[in-house]
Amino acid sequence: MPIPGTRRLSRVEENAAATAVALSADDLADLDALATRLGVAGDRYNAHHLGLVGR
Repeated sequence: MPIPGTRRLSRVEENAAATAVALSADDLADLDALATRLGVAGDRYNAHHLGLVGR
């Protein structure tokens, strides 16, 4: 899962290359189980930034 936001071209290239990683059904199931076990708490954005989403 590439996460852009960097100053160096080498990191941008590294992030872009991550899109070529293929995850198996077992990999996805493991990630889903982990995310479910950890749970999610709180909002993703604060109120100000939430108002900017989708503009």
